[in-house]
Amino acid sequence: MPEDISSLQRRVKELEEFHHLAESLSSIVSVYGTLEAIIDCCLKLCRAERGAILLIDQAQADVAQTIVRGVSESTAEIDHSVNTLVAGWIMHHQKPFLTDDLIDAFGLKSHSERVRQLGSALAVPLRVQEKIIGIINLVNRRGGERFTEDALRILSGIAPLAAHAIHRARMHESLSQDNLRLRGALKQEQARELLLGNSASIQSVREKIAAVAASSATVLLIGETGTGKELVAQSIHLQSPRAHQPFYAINCAAIPAALFESELFGHEKGSFTGATEMRKGVFEQAHGGTLFLDEISAMPLELQPKLLRVLEERVVSRVGSSEKRKIDVRIIAASNKDLSRAVAAGEFRQDLFHRLNVVPIVLPPLRDRLEDIPILAQTFLNEFSDGVRRFAPDALELLSRLPWPGNVRELRNFVERVSIFCSSPEIAAAQLRDLSIGAEHRPTSELADILRSLIRANSSQNDLLESIEKQLVEVALKETQGNVSRASQLLGIDRNALQRRIEKFGLEKSG
Repeated sequence: MPEDISSLQRRVKELEEFHHLAESLSSIVSVYGTLEAIIDCCLKLCRAERGAILLIDQAQADVAQTIVRGVSESTAEIDHSVNTLVAGWIMHHQKPFLTDDLIDAFGLKSHSERVRQLGSALAVPLRVQEKIIGIINLVNRRGGERFTEDALRILSGIAPLAAHAIHRARMHESLSQDNLRLRGALKQEQARELLLGNSASIQSVREKIAAVAASSATVLLIGETGTGKELVAQSIHLQSPRAHQPFYAINCAAIPAALFESELFGHEKGSFTGATEMRKGVFEQAHGGTLFLDEISAMPLELQPKLLRVLEERVVSRVGSSEKRKIDVRIIAASNKDLSRAVAAGEFRQDLFHRLNVVPIVLPPLRDRLEDIPILAQTFLNEFSDGVRRFAPDALELLSRLPWPGNVRELRNFVERVSIFCSSPEIAAAQLRDLSIGAEHRPTSELADILRSLIRANSSQNDLLESIEKQLVEVALKETQGNVSRASQLLGIDRNALQRRIEKFGLEKSG
């Protein structure tokens, strides 16, 4: 009776482990994670010292060693030739393999010390729709515990569950890769929109992208707002060997200064007020891929040395931790300001500028490539109208005469507005004028006179742009009684960007 109770307890334990394995496999989507869970369960239930799962390539009828596991570091490996012999035996006989002596079973006369240590072995096929997709192979050392028929029964029970889970994980990974390729193709199509045109300046940009993409060199994109710096960064990434790895974009002007370090490098739970859980920074999240740092000139000066150190050492430390984590990330930075002037003004570190300025690419403003406007405008209209509308020649001529200070982004937004309000198959210049096209580009003569006077009066060659910017911020704050949120809306900039300007100019605000 005691023996019956012991046997019953073992069966209950087996069922519990089977249930636990089934639960684990239902939540795992990667092939490697699936194999890890299976082999760990097999080692435990079959009392094995070493184990391996080999998946078989049906197309090539070849065996690929996929995962090997041992109960300790010293027992982790099984000789690959032994695994191959066992797999070949199972493929030929189409049934499980059980022996007390591996060397004797295969008549191994010349073998290494590692093979000489192997004794009892147990292996079963993994089948999906009657086809063997792999094997589970368990081995104990010579002189150690022998595998029994009971162990064979257990492993044979695990095999169908394992085979189904492996097949499902393979299908999931295949679909995920297909989705990645599809998303990549869509992003590449978006990037092509920006690069449309025959102007010499855009052809030069295309050539530089093609030249730099294959390397891991740091790239600095320089261009006005709306010239498409992020799309160029995506184009570089998608044409690089990192194309199927992550692409992360972060706008440095939109991050509050107090959260900048955490956003980039991550933080540990409890490292500061509000850090309720561990969080990886974008450097860790982009590991293996590309990180795009837009508006890099907005990075707080006190944090620039930390970014420089990460770029040089390729390691990051989360806020609240001294542990260094290696990262493999390609950096593409962008700025709509002249960083060399920012360096001269003491607003940007010279050493960081040189570290970022490895391969500079200047994106031309749209006013310098007016000949590209017709193809850009018609491409955008095709997108927004499903290809059923077109611009008349006089409309394209009108669009090509405008300076477009907001660049490609402004043109795209205007064409979207046209597609909403103009329903005719062909859109003429008169319809564009009805939408007040160009009004936003013509400063009043009074404002133009004031600007000319300021330029002529600036005999001391002070930073006139900064002076005007300060006065604009002051006027906006007065108009809103010091309300930063409302002032940022009036100026058309991000609230955090305005906050930094207020601090820079030492101005007062109410909230």
